[in-house]
Amino acid sequence: MTFTIHELKELQTLEFSYDFSNHLKKIPDMLAIEPANIICKNTWLEGELIMDIHIDVNMMLACAITLKPVPYEMHFDAEIIFGDSEDCDYKLTDPLELTDILFGYIVSEKPYTIYHPDADQTSFEKERSPHPAFADLDKTFKK
Repeated sequence: MTFTIHELKELQTLEFSYDFSNHLKKIPDMLAIEPANIICKNTWLEGELIMDIHIDVNMMLACAITLKPVPYEMHFDAEIIFGDSEDCDYKLTDPLELTDILFGYIVSEKPYTIYHPDADQTSFEKERSPHPAFADLDKTFKK
């Protein structure tokens, strides 16, 4: 999804859907993604573009234990600043390519781990017992 600077200056709000399915091969725990609904509100300030985005997307993620598909619905807001100064998030180019930037935000906002309802979340690690010299100390602090 590419927009020219002229288009972005004319339109204060962009509303569109975009299908990120072709990006899934890069992210192994994202099994499927539906087209994302994206709203961008553009504000120009001193030659910089401040883009307030809202993204709604449904996806299928892999369970961290069983790898079974888990449906996940995500909604989030973010602010992206385009310009030439150090404080900007991205360089303002003409035309402005938003596909990889918005997909990066989706990936960074998805949960790191997600569990299927059938997944056994018990720990396989043995519970560690304290050294015998410190066993009484544990009882003292648990009062």
